[in-house]
Amino acid sequence: MRQKWISILATSLATALVTAACGSSGGSPSSSGTGLEKTHLTVAALPIVDDAPLFLAIKKGYFKQQGLTVTPKIITQSTLALPDLLHGSVDIVGGGNYVSYMEGQASGTFKLKILVAGTECKAGSFGVLALPSSGITSPAKLAGKTIAVNLTNNIQTLTANAALKTAGVSPGSVKYVVIPFPDMAAALKAGRVSAISVVEPFLSGAEQALGAKLVLSQCSGSLASFPLSGYFTTAAWAQQNPRTAAAFQRAMDKAQAYADANPAAVRQVLPTYTKVTAAAAQHLVLNSFPATMSAAELQRVADLMHTGGVLKSAFTVQPMLFH
Repeated sequence: MRQKWISILATSLATALVTAACGSSGGSPSSSGTGLEKTHLTVAALPIVDDAPLFLAIKKGYFKQQGLTVTPKIITQSTLALPDLLHGSVDIVGGGNYVSYMEGQASGTFKLKILVAGTECKAGSFGVLALPSSGITSPAKLAGKTIAVNLTNNIQTLTANAALKTAGVSPGSVKYVVIPFPDMAAALKAGRVSAISVVEPFLSGAEQALGAKLVLSQCSGSLASFPLSGYFTTAAWAQQNPRTAAAFQRAMDKAQAYADANPAAVRQVLPTYTKVTAAAAQHLVLNSFPATMSAAELQRVADLMHTGGVLKSAFTVQPMLFH
């Protein structure tokens, strides 16, 4: 799976470079006096809690304050937006899981910049669930079982493997199956998988609809407050649009701080871009929304990727950060 998507993205990158050589993909030029290279941006976003600050920034006018108009494009997996990002039809990807993006950067498949630190997990917001009828009541009982993930070789499998090791379970004893987040509860109910690795709002949704129970936390111990996702663009785009990138970053940093300090606002905006009802949103366990990027925190991801075998050699995150 990992080699497949890297190969697809490498092909997309080659095509994108040819397209760029033939001419710019265009985009909305800056209005007179704003100083921005582009004023209209398309941002790919996931229907999960991670991207709530993006929608809050739109709702509260933070982008308008920076001279930007942002149009969100809902996607089911963050890596699905990479070809669009590389071709220029999407300017930024929100909710991108760090593992897949850092892996592509480390392999030289593409060059990216992290614009905004999206979320860090909280206890109870990220983990593996199973039905009581399955008999899976502890991490030890996950051995030999099938676990659904949104994407393999990403933040889910990396943290699940680390949590399993801590619990004394060999990661090699479990099988991961790719199922999109919105379809996981149905797969669990139908018995197509033994357990599901989920984030909010799908975690609370499965608990309430199916009575599923958390059997493995992916945000505790050494994984506490672990960085999950961020906002990415290509290094070329950031170089060509530095003032626009900085304006987007300022608006999002303000939105991140607001979301972190106002959980009620996060719960209120969730039904506008997810299938979560207003009533269900009140029960979600919300992640943290850091207002600034920390190289030290993001380095935790790269270090775990190295020790977890995703990366063959150590990788330094600092050059990926946009400032």
